Amino acid sequence: MGVFWGPRAVAVDDQGRVFVTDTGNKRIQVFDADGNAINQFGGGGLLEGNLDEPVGLAIDQDGNIYVADTWNQRVQVFDRTFQYLRQWPVDGWLSQSVVNKPYLAVADTPEGRRVYVTDPENYRVLVFDDQGKFIAAFGQYGSEPDAMMLPTGIAVDSQGQIYVADADAHRIMIFPALNE
Repeated sequence: MGVFWGPRAVAVDDQGRVFVTDTGNKRIQVFDADGNAINQFGGGGLLEGNLDEPVGLAIDQDGNIYVADTWNQRVQVFDRTFQYLRQWPVDGWLSQSVVNKPYLAVADTPEGRRVYVTDPENYRVLVFDDQGKFIAAFGQYGSEPDAMMLPTGIAVDSQGQIYVADADAHRIMIFPALNE
């Protein structure tokens, strides 16, 4: 532990633990606030709990850990003790190109908990509930205010506004909260 091959995302839980997607090693590494390695989970494969190209990472208010399991084309959810809970498929992330690196954000909304997922090579953001039910998608290719060229990083603020890093357009985009 503590050695990375392609670290991509970082998230911190309410206990101060630091989670890092160790993409090339197909795992999530966990550290204490001082940087000491304390655990890891994942491992290569297709089975529940295994990962293939884990990139995006987010933690909800209950301590559940969401992972963009890119090459398995799914989001996997683990509890705060790193135990597998559930997964759902993502209709996207089709290629294994170097730029197809999706990220996640989790936010509580008046309609319930939402998981926001970037789909870089399809130029869009997908929105699910925390059980994997598809809610919405937005985006298209382009440089217009409602279009994206390579959406990667994503965050949601306390008002529900959605921030997207549009890497190929060299900009940060801000979208209004979704009204479902």
